Amino acid sequence: MKLSEELRERTAEAHRGAEGSAFVARFVRGGLDRDMFSRHMLALHGVYAALEDAFERLKDEPRLGAFVLPQLWRRLALERDLDFLRGPHWRSEEPVAAARAYADRLRWIEENQPIRLVSHSYVRYLGDLSGGQMLKGLAARQLELDGDGLRFYEFPAIHDPLVFKAEYRRRLDELALAYGERDTIVEEARTAFQLNAAIFDQLVTGAR
Repeated sequence: MKLSEELRERTAEAHRGAEGSAFVARFVRGGLDRDMFSRHMLALHGVYAALEDAFERLKDEPRLGAFVLPQLWRRLALERDLDFLRGPHWRSEEPVAAARAYADRLRWIEENQPIRLVSHSYVRYLGDLSGGQMLKGLAARQLELDGDGLRFYEFPAIHDPLVFKAEYRRRLDELALAYGERDTIVEEARTAFQLNAAIFDQLVTGAR
């Protein structure tokens, strides 16, 4: 089985768990408000900053270099959205604790087991290119946004998402892995879904 297929199959339960959160339910059912939406963007900013900084620093590592794809990077788009949604003071605001824990996890991985970064790239970016596009439409309607506030969901450098995702999966399938690393990547992808679900939970409960 190809790695891309194994990732999809073996993370399906964790994926469903994140999608079944109360936060996503509010998104889908029309219960989203601008504050919760922008706090989600704030949470994601730290996560993507940690992930993209790690890939940038490891861009010359032979295996990880294939996943240094700046057309996917989300940090700058999130900063534009946060400037619009929350104003310049957002930079002094703390995201929910689960987001800080997620970013800490990424920094630990960079130092200790960088191959696990591939798992987070897979979960985050392919999700943004897939289900994220449905969420964009829901946010646009519920919050009356158009362009500003929705840049996170836009990939202007990717002209055909289907072609891009196929190429991304090819890179996954051609990744040279040592014994045990395939299971490591799948395990970390499950963890990525769980970390994301924890952010969703704290956004709904109002935890800090």
